[in-house]
Amino acid sequence: MALERDGKVEVRMEQLAALMGNDLPEAVRKAREIYERGRKPKTVRVRRSFVRLEKFGGMVENERKPLPRSERPFSAQMITPKGLSLKLYLVMLFAAQCEAAIGKEWPQPYPIEPNAQTTDSWEGLVATVAKYAGPGVQASSVRTNKLRQITQAMKTLEGMELLRSATGVKGQVSRGVLLLCENGKSKDTGAASIAYTVPADAELFLEIPVGFFTNGWIYALTNSEIAAMLMWFDVLKFDGMKVTPEGGTPMILGFVLSNVRHGFYGLGRDAYETHRPLEAFGVLEVHRHWKRYDSGKWMDFKEESSDMVCHRVTLQDGAFDREAGAVVHEVLRRRDATNEWRQPMSGFLQPGRL
Repeated sequence: MALERDGKVEVRMEQLAALMGNDLPEAVRKAREIYERGRKPKTVRVRRSFVRLEKFGGMVENERKPLPRSERPFSAQMITPKGLSLKLYLVMLFAAQCEAAIGKEWPQPYPIEPNAQTTDSWEGLVATVAKYAGPGVQASSVRTNKLRQITQAMKTLEGMELLRSATGVKGQVSRGVLLLCENGKSKDTGAASIAYTVPADAELFLEIPVGFFTNGWIYALTNSEIAAMLMWFDVLKFDGMKVTPEGGTPMILGFVLSNVRHGFYGLGRDAYETHRPLEAFGVLEVHRHWKRYDSGKWMDFKEESSDMVCHRVTLQDGAFDREAGAVVHEVLRRRDATNEWRQPMSGFLQPGRL
């Protein structure tokens, strides 16, 4: 029987190939340039409340339907199939921390387009799949389409009060923006906004490896995969347990219960299941209890059972030190051929190989 092809994987491969042949190399080059000439942060800090609610949001009735969008943390609110908001905002935090010291504001974020004062811009730092629309009333060039996507993402972020226009007039983001604090407190202050500052040492923040940006992972992963990775960065930092396998090296293992995933992170089952592609990409290492199937079902399930263990997850060493485009495209190609999330037999995805 012929293998049924996964249309979503085919589309994703095509989009990633388009990125690799166009925007992605330039975005990676620019990210590295900004990092090398800047403050060279060891990691990119993200305030915890961007990813995790401070108070439990409540139980959900359906495993595949998380909290209402408006009640989720910001990172989960931005999970959309094509939206650029989550990727753009995280890139903004990366750029801010390359420019500003810990505890300080970033007074002059980049403009959307290069100008006479600076060649740094969001157009150069962001990678998108922006196609020529063809002739007609609404025809646009690839560049115009890309600028439209960035502007729309900025307006979405403005509506969430994560940034504001530099002019102070709502909607004028094309004239420049100022970052607002990612913890959402600007919504609670009325007319005043809380400017973004790089998280101080005493604050609660998760940490994203710099290679996530300088090697293009921010663009090669989907919004769901990114939101799930933010959850795992948080879980591993705040709730992880250090273990040392017999004859092995120490590692930090973490897990998340479904009620915590829903009630604090606002992520449904679909987002959680991204552990499979993330494992295939060589980003996560997933330790499965021998009784638990990969689908999440439990062998010999009994309601009163007390030994039901979640998957344990750890971050692969050097996971983001590799060029994301080549890694992800190779896994997608294999998935398209076999319909399984598996690393290539060649070991192509082992950290440090690229």
